[in-house]
Amino acid sequence: MAGQDTAQNAATAKAAAEKAAAEKAAAEKAAAEKAETERAKAAEAAANALQVIGPVAVLPLKSGGERYVYRGTAISDEFTDEGIKHAKSVGLVGKPKK
Repeated sequence: MAGQDTAQNAATAKAAAEKAAAEKAAAEKAAAEKAETERAKAAEAAANALQVIGPVAVLPLKSGGERYVYRGTAISDEFTDEGIKHAKSVGLVGKPKK
């Protein structure tokens, strides 16, 4: 009888370990899918945001001064609206072509 209990306990422990491994794998897969979805959303948002499309733009900062901003950089709210409007009018800033 003691041999049966040991075998049964081993089988129960093995089943529990397999279940834990399956749950861990499912959680990792869900996390990877969530990260991929978030990355895709961020890439789509970046594609729709204003970017520097010329080689470089010098944009005035709201805090004073100015900053060189290079091609592909997203335009943030740290720049003045007037500076962004001017850069758009001369073709340095806009939405990237797909």
